[in-house]
Amino acid sequence: MSPARTSSAARHPPDFPLLLLSPVFPCGPKSREWEYFDGKCYYFSLTRMSWYKAKAQCEEMRSQLAVINSYAKQNFVMFRTRNERFWIGLTDQNSEGEWEWIDGTDYKSTFTFWKEGEPNNSENREDCAHVWFSGEWNDVYCTYECYYICEKPPPN
Repeated sequence: MSPARTSSAARHPPDFPLLLLSPVFPCGPKSREWEYFDGKCYYFSLTRMSWYKAKAQCEEMRSQLAVINSYAKQNFVMFRTRNERFWIGLTDQNSEGEWEWIDGTDYKSTFTFWKEGEPNNSENREDCAHVWFSGEWNDVYCTYECYYICEKPPPN
């Protein structure tokens, strides 16, 4: 008697997703602390530091402070930051009132989510942006210590 053969359909029902098609760690097996969203990898820090140190820390990890240029990314960040203060890659330190994303994304033509009354440059020294309560953006002095969000493309 010959062994029974199993058809491919019997092994994998048509609506059963094949896990092999999506990687377990899209940001890399050695980057488990990074979270994947919409084609990029994000790191949410567990320590607080100034905007400048946060920027350098992201660069050391071959990434940059996060650029929030869509409502979808804003929702992802807002859900993940849970009313804590996190630095993003937005500053007007080169020219007061001229906000710039650190990757060169055109600020004037992209999404913004400032808290009402912000940015206000309180005491003429608020040049860096962070997300805070309800995910809204606020300008604050760059030496303030916040958590930070880095972003980078996934590995090839």
